[in-house]
Amino acid sequence: MQILSKDFVFFDGAQGSQLQKRGLLPGMRADIMNMTAPHIVEEIQNGYARAGSDILCTNTFGANARELHGTGYSVDEVISAAVAITKRAGMGKTLTALDVGPIGEFLAPNGNLSFQEAYELFRQQAIAGEKAGVDLVAIETMSDLLEVKAAMLAIKENTNLPIFVTMTFMKSGQTYFGCTPESFALTAERLGAAAVGLNCSLAPRDLIPVVRRMAGVTRQPLIVKPNAGMPDLNGEYNLSPEDFAGQMAEFAALGARIVGGCCGTTPSYISALREKYANLKPAPCRVEDTSGLIASPTALVEASGLKVPAERGAKGLSPEETAERALGQAEETGAEVVFVSLEGLSAQEAESVVTLIQSQNSRPLCFLSGSSAALDAALRVVSGTAAVLRGCCPEETALASRYGAVLVC
Repeated sequence: MQILSKDFVFFDGAQGSQLQKRGLLPGMRADIMNMTAPHIVEEIQNGYARAGSDILCTNTFGANARELHGTGYSVDEVISAAVAITKRAGMGKTLTALDVGPIGEFLAPNGNLSFQEAYELFRQQAIAGEKAGVDLVAIETMSDLLEVKAAMLAIKENTNLPIFVTMTFMKSGQTYFGCTPESFALTAERLGAAAVGLNCSLAPRDLIPVVRRMAGVTRQPLIVKPNAGMPDLNGEYNLSPEDFAGQMAEFAALGARIVGGCCGTTPSYISALREKYANLKPAPCRVEDTSGLIASPTALVEASGLKVPAERGAKGLSPEETAERALGQAEETGAEVVFVSLEGLSAQEAESVVTLIQSQNSRPLCFLSGSSAALDAALRVVSGTAAVLRGCCPEETALASRYGAVLVC
């Protein structure tokens, strides 16, 4: 993207908290204000454009078919209206990002939503956004690495839009579902993200360790969009624009190049941020070779040194038996990864095996054998990035490339 040739790119700030101050009541949907009060949404976004934002996000955080059911509005209608508002607000000076947040229901094995159901919801949003003329998609506030993957695949397989993606991290340095900064950044880069990073949750200073960890594994531009501190009982956040900008300045030395705000921030925060960054330069990328790394949400493993078992697995096992066998061998040998044979399994069965293993295991996966269809289905639902044994199937190279997997001997 041409805009990424700049030293720093400035996002906008909060919309939800601004809408609440302009009439959005508890229980009301922010995205419906695109239809019922477009002038208010445009006023907020125009404030960010005038403050110096290079990218404005549409007011579509939860505008998926599941969440919009029963509102009387379709995904196409809400997104089309939102994009038109954001383009007017930008006055021809800003890029328009389709804002995509979590679906609102957990994916299996943490919940009941299937990967394909999530993919379809994100697909509808992405197609509607591209049709309406957005410049990119900003996936944000994610906690589940598998949901990130579903969203990214839905966008890149159905549109030509660049993808920015951020997760939200707690003081523990992990997301709500335990995903680490390293696993997220590596996975998102492998899947083709144009930029990766974090948003929401905490004040800037609290997120310095998280950004530092991301910077150690990815060469992609880093996005940092924290909150304006923590809210008090009245919902007022404790960092002033100047304090917020002062804390944000530390991220330039860590390699952050795309900055903005989340909850509690206003156009004045973006103005202060631009002023603070005027005399800063982004740090050079110092990432070493990560091409051999694979990841589960909680662990990174160097795949090039894996001791692959000689036995490739037995045919005729059910998905449950296959998963149990793979997990048992990993426990018995103390392996850093779970070696999985997909021998004789259909695509649907292979997907079931991965889901079963991921519900009981935090190690990355390495696939030993199976058909191209089975490997495709398995890699698609891996939460993170996997390894694939060379000779596994005829299409192993193309599949590894598609899903960010690593080929091993």
